[in-house]
Amino acid sequence: MRRRAGILALVIACISVLVPTLGAPSQAANILVGRVHSGYNPSDGKIFVLVLGSDARFGNPDDVNADAIHIVGINTDTGRGGILNFPRDSYVSIPGRGNAKINEALLRGGPELVAQTLENLTGIRLDYWIMTGFDGFRGLMFDIGGGVEINLPNAIYDPGGSGANLEAGKQRLFPEAALSYVRTRKSLSGGDVARSTNQGTFLLALLRKLQHQVDYNPSTLFRWITATQKWTRLDVPPEELFNLGVLASQVDPKKIKNVTVPVSLGFVGAASVVFISPTANSIYADFRKNGAL
Repeated sequence: MRRRAGILALVIACISVLVPTLGAPSQAANILVGRVHSGYNPSDGKIFVLVLGSDARFGNPDDVNADAIHIVGINTDTGRGGILNFPRDSYVSIPGRGNAKINEALLRGGPELVAQTLENLTGIRLDYWIMTGFDGFRGLMFDIGGGVEINLPNAIYDPGGSGANLEAGKQRLFPEAALSYVRTRKSLSGGDVARSTNQGTFLLALLRKLQHQVDYNPSTLFRWITATQKWTRLDVPPEELFNLGVLASQVDPKKIKNVTVPVSLGFVGAASVVFISPTANSIYADFRKNGAL
């Protein structure tokens, strides 16, 4: 089997949706996985996955806006890849809805409409989508255990927003602290743009954690599988994702770049938005062609 499994393994490791359920989904299924297009037909040598974090505080991550929007891709021949981050306030064309902030696409039409919006914007054909809310994120972080190691260049203190109170330097983030890290924007000088980059950083940190654990003890992969089982609801054949998950440890985080689309700040009426720079077109083209950034 070619290393075409790498991307989904990467995304699953990153967003804590590692592999499929092995039986009926739990009632606590707060992480959702589906295909963007019917049938399994990824681009030749490349797979792209839309990763979404919704602002659903409790329960299923449906019928709300998106707080985290990323395209994760990998070239399955070279093993290189990328995480392309889109600030939630990006002002874009949403099919059937006109121009609006990209995070509204989730509320208006679910992950399918977000996928269609991004495919139109970037020209990248997406293969899967993965979405989680607060419950799914916290739950799986707790079940995989041990926290996630992040090196913070600056302290983060956001008591009135995400609740983050993190010191600069190397930190091990457990569920609540991890959630506050990926949510924080008000206390960051770059606001939502910086938050998008931090979310990509956290995805890579999760991948490093998985790789380290599996390298040390390959049976650890099955602990991730078991933990994921109770949090995930799939619209994808289990055997398809199982094969991808088993190959998760083949993805080298050092070959995955974390890039946030270039933007400028502005307003539409009284609403603060960000406009994606035309220079992003060359980023899309390279990502489309190479499956890597």
